Amino acid sequence: MSAAFRIRFCVGEPGGLQSGEWRIWSDPGKSDVYLAIRSIAGITKISLHASGACNASLTKQYVEAHPSIVSRIAGNRHLDQWSRSTNTGHLLSIPLRIRFLPSELRPACRTTMKQKEMVWLPSPPPDHSLDVICNFMSHSLESGDWPWRKQGGQPIGVAELPNGETFWAIALVYPTPPDLHCFIEEQRQRVTLPQDSRLLIGETGPGNVRILTDAAATSTELPR
Repeated sequence: MSAAFRIRFCVGEPGGLQSGEWRIWSDPGKSDVYLAIRSIAGITKISLHASGACNASLTKQYVEAHPSIVSRIAGNRHLDQWSRSTNTGHLLSIPLRIRFLPSELRPACRTTMKQKEMVWLPSPPPDHSLDVICNFMSHSLESGDWPWRKQGGQPIGVAELPNGETFWAIALVYPTPPDLHCFIEEQRQRVTLPQDSRLLIGETGPGNVRILTDAAATSTELPR
């Protein structure tokens, strides 16, 4: 039986400007990979199943505690559903990218739990974004190699899954797409959230890749 896989990561600096705190994990003997942001981990999570089915969903625990909410979203706790290719050999299967912008980092509002386990990713430079790219592949790489290496990507976690696939979480910095800041602000104006919470903004990129932007609840930086 394979061991459990678990990584925690955050963009920014301990005690300074930060993104949300993220966790990626799989359970022992399973080839499904899950992701959640700490501030809403008990409410929503993302599931990347070995079958290729991918979901962004309300958790079962949250639905059981708030049964009326499912009726308000057409009776389905899945907020988004899509699929990825499986066992693709030399090709990467990329179901999800999590995007971080320096403009969306905010002062830490509480002490980070389990600091020793946290992978800290430096904030990207101005006019750039950092993506944590979720990759699956079923082809072995040479020792010291990893996906996106030639493009400057850096691995933050890797897991060999029981179904023969390997999961890689890769951090990659690239120029921020035009008009992205305006898009974030438009989405932010549609909801009202506490200042210390995070807003996940979803969109579909080329190749049916889901892109989640980890944005701040407010458009202005909170005082230190």
